[in-house]
Amino acid sequence: MSLKRWPAVEVSRDPACNVAPVDGVYGTLIPTLGQIAFYCDLPEIGADEDGEMVVESIQRRIVFDARMSPETFRAIARWMMDQVEDYDRQERENR
Repeated sequence: MSLKRWPAVEVSRDPACNVAPVDGVYGTLIPTLGQIAFYCDLPEIGADEDGEMVVESIQRRIVFDARMSPETFRAIARWMMDQVEDYDRQERENR
């Protein structure tokens, strides 16, 4: 029996990589594709007849749209839930 070695992995940031605030996500998982589209809500501010500021509309802007295999989608979902469970456990321990 031979043990296979995993290749070394080097992590770096693509020069085109940006950081963006995110307010939510749309997504879908079908047999041939997983998709996650992160969005940011941008309120359009105006004034009412009394001069008070009001939100007239909200522009929902997609800031990143990721396409992947269903297996990668599942792996990301599991990783995210593991992070949530770790966070919740730490919160309970710190009370």
